[in-house]
Amino acid sequence: MRAEAVDTVERSPFLRWIMIGSSALGMGCLLASLTVLDLGKGGIEFHWSNYALLAFPAGALLAAGYWLLVFRLGDQDQTTSGRRVLFGSSIFMLIFAVAVFMYPLRFITPEKRSDVLIGLTVAIGALSCVGYMIRTVVKMLEDEDDANPPPPLPR
Repeated sequence: MRAEAVDTVERSPFLRWIMIGSSALGMGCLLASLTVLDLGKGGIEFHWSNYALLAFPAGALLAAGYWLLVFRLGDQDQTTSGRRVLFGSSIFMLIFAVAVFMYPLRFITPEKRSDVLIGLTVAIGALSCVGYMIRTVVKMLEDEDDANPPPPLPR
């Protein structure tokens, strides 16, 4: 019985294009959905805006460009300038994600805003705890895997 090689992102251009395409689709839909948000009588409502036609490709290009930068720099030798560009791009994407997440808060009425911010704080705390637990378990499993290498494959 022969061991099959598992495709990794480093070796499979197909997996890379799946990552790029799905991220581009998600970012395009995210930005397009923000352009159709509006404040109505019942709270947040969606009303069509032609800006969505511009926002979708802009978001798709932003996500695709980021991943292409990541893969291009990952394939080459890690130079200081390349790492700096990637770090700067990652910081930009993080700030952009927070801004996009916070944008709909402007549609919340001032009397409900404190309740929403308290809920967001609790959610961030809970998700941070879960993330820390997952990180701890992964680190423990990696340490155990390093201590017990797998046996060689039979020929």
